Amino acid sequence: MSNPLRILLFSLGLLIMPGLASFSFSAEPAKELEAKVVRLQKKYQQLQSLEFDFSQSTQTSGRIKQGSGNAVFYRPAAQAGAPLPAGNGIMRWNYIEPTVQTIINDGKELSLYTPQDKQLIVSPARDMESDITYAIFTGTKKLQDEFEVAPPDKLFLLNDPPAGVEAVLLTPRQPHPQLKRIQLWLNSDLTIHRLLMEDHFGALTELTFTRVRFNTLPASDPKLLQSLLQLDLAPGTETIRQ
Repeated sequence: MSNPLRILLFSLGLLIMPGLASFSFSAEPAKELEAKVVRLQKKYQQLQSLEFDFSQSTQTSGRIKQGSGNAVFYRPAAQAGAPLPAGNGIMRWNYIEPTVQTIINDGKELSLYTPQDKQLIVSPARDMESDITYAIFTGTKKLQDEFEVAPPDKLFLLNDPPAGVEAVLLTPRQPHPQLKRIQLWLNSDLTIHRLLMEDHFGALTELTFTRVRFNTLPASDPKLLQSLLQLDLAPGTETIRQ
């Protein structure tokens, strides 16, 4: 699995909202920024479902690659009116460009299917650095526990900053083998429009989110759960278990 993809999986439980239109770098004190991040996570942990399209720019060794696709986070409610249970849910990423790929995390296993290569890689989710993505969305880990929160770095950019939003910088509290830092761009209601990630080799991965839909999927739908977990493997696909 490529380094940018590992970083992507590490961070993508944080997501998303389409942008507005003048960018400002926050000068808020650290405590206020931390409180904002706590509210941000609470917003996402209360979601039953989240759908969005994304565009991706990855820069490595001076070269920039573009990608795009769509994704779904789904967490069925225990019962009507009850709090959403922590730690259960499904994360599915469907890459359309540059290579068709599907990534599924069901909380137990992380599956990466690449039809072009006729290859399915299955790993225990608990053994992946990336499982923090799933954990953040399902509420089993806290952003303020995993990251130092600070004002944004004005020079930490890949493309022009989005307009009408503020930024915050997150740095892992403990050294992480893949991720060096993340910068988030948030709009006024604490939804994320863009995130930018950097690894220890200087590679940058930027994601911008559009067509975001909150809580539009039905609760506790067995057919929906089955469709989110389903992979239509091409004949001759090799399955590799790690």
